[in-house]
Amino acid sequence: MPSLARLAPARVVARPTLCVKSRRGVTGVSIDDARGGTRPAICFPTGPIPVGPRARSPIAPNRAVGPEAVTAAVTTVDAFGVSAEQWELIEGNLFGASLLPYLVFLYYLGMPESKMPPRALFGFKFLLVFVFGTIPCAIYAKLVYNDILANVDWLHGPAESLLTITNLLIVIGLREGLRDLKGGDGGKRSKVSSVSGALLGWSAAATTATLAAVAAGAGGGVGNVAEAAESAASIAPAVGDVAASFFRHAEPANALSLPTWVIHVSSLIEWLVAMGLIWEYADATGNQKYKGLTWGMVPCHASGIAACTFHLFYNSPALNSVVATQAGLTVLGNTTIAIAAYRIAIEGGAKNTLPWEEGFVAPWKKNDPIGATTDAKVDEAGAEDFAANIEEGATAKEGGLAGWEDLGKVWAGDSDLVLILKLALVSTVVSAAVKWGSLEVDFPFEPSVWLAFTLIFGPTALNMIKWQQISAEERAAR
Repeated sequence: MPSLARLAPARVVARPTLCVKSRRGVTGVSIDDARGGTRPAICFPTGPIPVGPRARSPIAPNRAVGPEAVTAAVTTVDAFGVSAEQWELIEGNLFGASLLPYLVFLYYLGMPESKMPPRALFGFKFLLVFVFGTIPCAIYAKLVYNDILANVDWLHGPAESLLTITNLLIVIGLREGLRDLKGGDGGKRSKVSSVSGALLGWSAAATTATLAAVAAGAGGGVGNVAEAAESAASIAPAVGDVAASFFRHAEPANALSLPTWVIHVSSLIEWLVAMGLIWEYADATGNQKYKGLTWGMVPCHASGIAACTFHLFYNSPALNSVVATQAGLTVLGNTTIAIAAYRIAIEGGAKNTLPWEEGFVAPWKKNDPIGATTDAKVDEAGAEDFAANIEEGATAKEGGLAGWEDLGKVWAGDSDLVLILKLALVSTVVSAAVKWGSLEVDFPFEPSVWLAFTLIFGPTALNMIKWQQISAEERAAR
């Protein structure tokens, strides 16, 4: 799943990274290069770096870099020998390249022949709000704090919450689509679903309005909001000091807060639940190409794991390659789901949908409505087969590895509101275990790119094995 928490415009602010002598407010140290040479002194700002009219911003905290941070930065060597500036360039280009395939995905998924439930389709479209809403937050973090968004928690959390709202809209929309195909269970469930959708809509509007205020710039209102957020965030060090008396390690100042961790973890779980519901939707509609969409969503989920892995290691600069990997997985995932959406539309009866095919601009012809014959056949025979398809798919999914994606099936009888509450509870428990459990082990404080890659691709491999087992069982059952 895409995340732009690490993304910051490469040329918005020229921050000093190399210097030959000390300056006011900057500590310079020289280090030995891994290849035997001596690099120029590296500068570590001991306070906020003045930037234009924000040089004396009252909301910019005085973040002195402690001796531990200096020592860690001095000993940090990129595993691939790539500079931070080069990684930023790679990340920016990859994240930018991921937009086009996602727009292609939305184009094909939005075709009537694809029959994607309306609320789920809106959820996929709402992801664009997350993408474009995160960019001004990254710019604001860079201008005011001279830092990446992931290290400014009060901005990071609300920005990422747009992704959680996206996933919940997709999950609820798919559940609505499945209920409609199965005949529903009365008006009561529909009313509860509508209330849940309305709550998500209000949450989305409120979050978007907050981010829009940030994007508006240096207005006094933004300053007041930021000042209030900083005041609330000032409680975190006190909590960290208390926690330090119970755990082996003290929590770093840039550690994610519990609410921000909950947002990240819930996004991962909700995406898996959506994958399971899409697989079930394929059986319900008879359009088996929807299962290809589940497969296509695997790299997107791996991208989300990469983001969480970066945060698990407290956004260490030694793991810039992990962020680049996240960006690469986003490009790959958006491409695979675009291909899957194209196949779904074709299977549903869409024609002339490629640029080099006739009728791409105006695909609907007067004498031959696209998919008319196919839709008629589906309407006649599909209703009789839906129940059988659903039952067969449910039987096939009983085997294989258990996973988070099974929660959609386990909690299928719950209302949407109850499902959201359960997902929030599970996400909170898991997030608390990650946030404070990581203080009891050493590896988050000793960043290793190879361990990070293991944490990313290990669960991804298990995810793929799970779906491969389900696919094999379904083929054997036919």
